[in-house]
Amino acid sequence: MRTLGNKRGVIVETGRHGQYRVRVGNVTTWCREEDLDESPESSRTKLGGPKSQDKSDVSGSGTAPSPRRIDLHGLCVEEAMARVVDGIDRALLGGADRLEVVHGKGSGRIREALHQRLASMRVVVSFELDPENPGVTWVLF
Repeated sequence: MRTLGNKRGVIVETGRHGQYRVRVGNVTTWCREEDLDESPESSRTKLGGPKSQDKSDVSGSGTAPSPRRIDLHGLCVEEAMARVVDGIDRALLGGADRLEVVHGKGSGRIREALHQRLASMRVVVSFELDPENPGVTWVLF
């Protein structure tokens, strides 16, 4: 990523209008496509695509670390639930013991659907709203 001293990172989400959410070390930030520099090893992967599917690894190693946070803003309920299931799978495969799901406060439709889905999943030990932010649910495995 050019704006962070050409450090390598992982694209964790594709946003609107050519913006990408990138994780570099412990930092996750939004940037524009022109701020990204595709490494020679990853030339087989073209940036872009649907926002729920793009998990491209900018470093070219081919594997992204397990996400510890999922942001559901701007998604319909069905898309949000698909992203949650995928995120839980990735987190578990990566050895995570918890996951932060950002659903926002809004109308509560996504939060309600999320809590119903989590309650039905055997792999979920417990979940709770963040006491500091009711727009976030913590999921424990």
